Amino acid sequence: MMRKYEGCFLLRADLSEEGLKSEINFVEQTMTAAGAQIVKQEMWGRKNLAFPIKKKTEAVYYLFYFQAEPGLLAKIEPNFRVRENILRYLFLLRKQLPRDGGGQ
Repeated sequence: MMRKYEGCFLLRADLSEEGLKSEINFVEQTMTAAGAQIVKQEMWGRKNLAFPIKKKTEAVYYLFYFQAEPGLLAKIEPNFRVRENILRYLFLLRKQLPRDGGGQ
């Protein structure tokens, strides 16, 4: 049974536009290769952090809304943990996903 998830990624703010696209592509390809169905993506932009993470005070927030089998997160998390440009990530289980083009 597919579950609904929200994944929030904090990416290094000092990345070039090309580097940022590359990291987003990596996350997207890792998730889809493991069987996730991405429903919606949102870039929240550059934000100041409440406390430094890996000596960085700013990050680019990027959200993925997706559906996946329950065991998928355990498979893909090690890929994100070792990425230098991903400062933090968080996956949340959701009851409902936002529709593409609309928000919740």
